[in-house]
This record gives sequence, C-alpha cells and structure tokens, in this order.
Amino acid sequence: MGGSGTVSVIVIGAGVFGLATGLGLAEAGIKVRLVAATAPDLTASGVAAGMLAPAFEMALDPPAPEALDLLLASRDLWPDLAARLGVSLDRTGAAAIGPEAWLDGLEARLAALGLEGRPAGRAEMEAMSSGLGSRFPRALVTPQDWRIEPQAALQAMVRRLQDLGGTLETGTFTLRDLEHAVSPVVLATGADRRLEGLVPELASLSPIKGQILWQPGGALPPTGVIRTPGAYLLGSGGGFLAGATMEAGRSDLAADLEAQAELRGSLADVFPAVATEGWVTRVGVRAASPDGLPLAGAASRPGVFLAVGARRNGWLLAPLVAKIVTAAITGEDAGRWAARLDPLRFTRHGNGEK
Repeated sequence: MGGSGTVSVIVIGAGVFGLATGLGLAEAGIKVRLVAATAPDLTASGVAAGMLAPAFEMALDPPAPEALDLLLASRDLWPDLAARLGVSLDRTGAAAIGPEAWLDGLEARLAALGLEGRPAGRAEMEAMSSGLGSRFPRALVTPQDWRIEPQAALQAMVRRLQDLGGTLETGTFTLRDLEHAVSPVVLATGADRRLEGLVPELASLSPIKGQILWQPGGALPPTGVIRTPGAYLLGSGGGFLAGATMEAGRSDLAADLEAQAELRGSLADVFPAVATEGWVTRVGVRAASPDGLPLAGAASRPGVFLAVGARRNGWLLAPLVAKIVTAAITGEDAGRWAARLDPLRFTRHGNGEK
C-alpha cells in the first residue's frame, strides 16, 4: 500500500462495520483512509436485507445468551446515525407467519424476553401483503424490529465520509502492510486468515456463507418484513428480497441451486403467489465469533483495532461497534458494552468465559 503520509487511521474493509467506524472516526476529527478490496455494494453488507431486528433475532436465532440489551442499545443508536446520513428507517415492524405451533413457541419466547409480540388477524395480514396464502389465519407482529435499505445507507456513508475529508480507495491490505503500518489500523474485513499470524484474535472467527434471492418487479412486495419458519421476505429495490441461508464454514461465493430451492420452498406455503422463477442470487460471506457477537476494540497487537465478526447482525450492531472502536482509538469512554465485545475475550480465556 505504500507509506501512510499524514493519514491518522487506516480502516480496512468497506462493509457496514468498516464504513460506520471510518465515519465515526472522521466525525471525531480524525483523518481516515479506508481501503477495500471490494466495493461497498459487493460486500456481505451490500448483499444483505438491512434488518435491525433485536426481537426476532433473539427469539429465532439468538447470537448469544443475554444479548438482548446489547442488541437494543445498538438499534437505538440508528435514528441518530440515519439522520446524519440523510437516510430513512423503516419502523413498520416485522411479522411472523407460519404453523400454529411455531407461532405459539415464538410468542412464548418473545414474552419471556419481555418483548412485544401481538397477534394479527387475517385482515391485517392481507394489508401487509397481497400475496399471502390462505392456510395461515394469524400472524405475530413486533414493532421493535426495524429495517434500513443497505445500498442507500452504504452510499450515504461513503458520501459523508468523503465530505469529512476521508478517502475510500480500492486495494489489498497485506501482511507486510500490517507489519509496517505507522498509523493505527482498523481491520473490518471479516474472517481473514492471512493476518492471523500478527493478529491472533482473528483465528476465533469462522466464515458463514449467506445466499439471498432478489426478484425484480412482480406482485406488490410486503409492507415491512415477514418471517416464516425457514426464510424471510421483504420489499427491496423495487422487488422482493428473500433470504437467507446460513452455511457455516463456507467462504465461497458460488450460487447454490439447492440452497435457492430450499429458500423458495420455505416461502411457498406463505406466499404461493410469488413466482418460483426469475430470482437473482446474491452471495455474501460473513464472519462469526464463538459467541455470535462481534470483536470490537483494541487487538493484542499494538496499533491494531478490530471491527469484525457480526455473524448475521452486522447492520444492527454497526453503530455500537463503530462507537466502541472510535472510543478505543481516541481514548474516550467506550461505554458499558465494550467489555462484552472485547476482542481478547477468546484468546485470553480460551472458551470465552469471563
């Protein structure tokens, strides 16, 4: 990459963690150089639904026990960030539709978490989407899950970063670059095996391949997000977005016909009106830590900071990760969640227990 010149901080990676952290640093008055091998819209963050969903994530696939307060805290940072970016948040909420036993279990888990999950009858369900099948008489709705359009938000982050004097360039950050860096470096690249020798905390991450289907045009997309037992569906970019697979240990970007068929099958009972053909497959690879929560803060190597390991909640957790990493670099108070996301929690304790 060459010399760093007058750059104060180098951020590696142009997904939502990298851009949000770079923006946080730039807003703190720090000169930021963001380097990425992949354009923002092609990152795992660009290949995502943009869900800010603490309620259903905790009820359906919790990243870690007792993570709810942390997820809610990060979601609540989004209105201010969205206002600074000039993008809108969809606070319509999310609905779950499926077999009675599945809905009953989901309702019980939401109640145990102290989260709202109210029943919705057929009329309200049909107002959510005109393409719903008739076999399910009720839904479960939570207003606590929001959403943002990923592509619009990523573009807005780039613009604001550049307005504040930051730069975004295409390039590959190598082991040699890290060894010779004279500026602080933020790694927001996911599971990067190349750098583990210098940053052992990265070894705790594992890749997860995710595939999402997008169908342009067609029937009227649903209002808000609709979850089913095996998939979700929402309106995005003038069409339908359906997802998503969670293929642990896989880091390839090849579209998988079998996975696509499984996603379409999961939607078929709830949305029989949605065409089975004409879907475009989008593939992204995310990184996950053993407890499903990010590594955010100072690494063991001096001058290196981590913003990695979002699993499936990168958009939800981005403001909190950016706040913690920015505080670690500027010497400010990182807040109550910094210890929970400490990058050293696995290398220091082996099993992640404090």
